[in-house]
Amino acid sequence: MSIKKTNGFTIIEVLITMVILSIGVLGLGLLQLTAMQNTQGGYLRSQGTILAYDIIDAMRANVPAVTAGNYALAFAAQTPVAVDCYGLAANCTTVQMASSDLNRWRTVLATYMPSGNGQITTVDLGGTTQVTVAVTWIDPYSAESGAEQLVLNAELRQ
Repeated sequence: MSIKKTNGFTIIEVLITMVILSIGVLGLGLLQLTAMQNTQGGYLRSQGTILAYDIIDAMRANVPAVTAGNYALAFAAQTPVAVDCYGLAANCTTVQMASSDLNRWRTVLATYMPSGNGQITTVDLGGTTQVTVAVTWIDPYSAESGAEQLVLNAELRQ
């Protein structure tokens, strides 16, 4: 009996190699897609945090209006009317400044967050005011319902 020596690969071996490589490339593609979705979700959470801190900082600059409850705003409440309180010529009351801050905040939420909305509750504790800021948005890449919410608590000294 003579044993023939074969050189090269058979077509079956090549096809099996192609299938294995194809599965690997598809896996890498799915991994990349998942990474991009998680990055977008993280970006939206970061934006929500920044915007929540933004309104809290505006409230720190206008504590009399916070104490009076002028920053309290429910999700269902309409956005306050815009008042131009910025610049050297502006001479606004604390109530007008609160309305201006809330209008700007809600406008930015709606602009930069998908279906972005915000709510602020204030509780006067005597020497301090407890502030709770809630920001909601829709994450289009979320596997669940997509509805996301961030809640931030702060205490402002009077």
